[in-house]
Amino acid sequence: MSDTETEIPGSDFTNLPVEKNDLPTTDNLEFEALSPRYIRTLYIEAVIAWVVLGISVSLLYFFLEPVRAVTSQWWFLLPVGILIILSFFWLRMVVDSRGFALREKDIHYKSGVIWQKMVSLPFNRVQHVERESNPLERIFKLSTLKFFTSGGSKADMKIPALSFERGSRLRSYVLDKAAADKTSEGQSNGGS
Repeated sequence: MSDTETEIPGSDFTNLPVEKNDLPTTDNLEFEALSPRYIRTLYIEAVIAWVVLGISVSLLYFFLEPVRAVTSQWWFLLPVGILIILSFFWLRMVVDSRGFALREKDIHYKSGVIWQKMVSLPFNRVQHVERESNPLERIFKLSTLKFFTSGGSKADMKIPALSFERGSRLRSYVLDKAAADKTSEGQSNGGS
């Protein structure tokens, strides 16, 4: 036995080292894009945010002299307009950076334009899956799936912007796979 191998005397347990070339990769995953209706919900949310900000600044304009002095200058509108336009381009990049991939034993979700993140979740760790929709998502018939594993009260993975049908089918698929994995684990543990 090598010094990197672990063996417990009197049991079948071994823990052999894994070669670097034997590690599974996620580089070749084909990520499915989120619903094309997702960008509309983000645009509407952005318009609402900009309108609320505009109303707030307008109210301050009437009550505070320094705000009136700054906002009444023509040069004030140029950076604000540029910022509004850039925010809509940014939202497009955010949507394009998100997606999910489904494999036989796990699901993956990627996001991030500058700071990229990928969450991978094996089905045998999934305890339950919730589907939720806020009022705007319901208008566009979209939902968000939240995946929970044991030991946590927060979702370990969230996949937004799934159509109602796709979200329901994906939820059922993951729960079926999780139940099958738990059943096969129970049988293998009970048999030894």
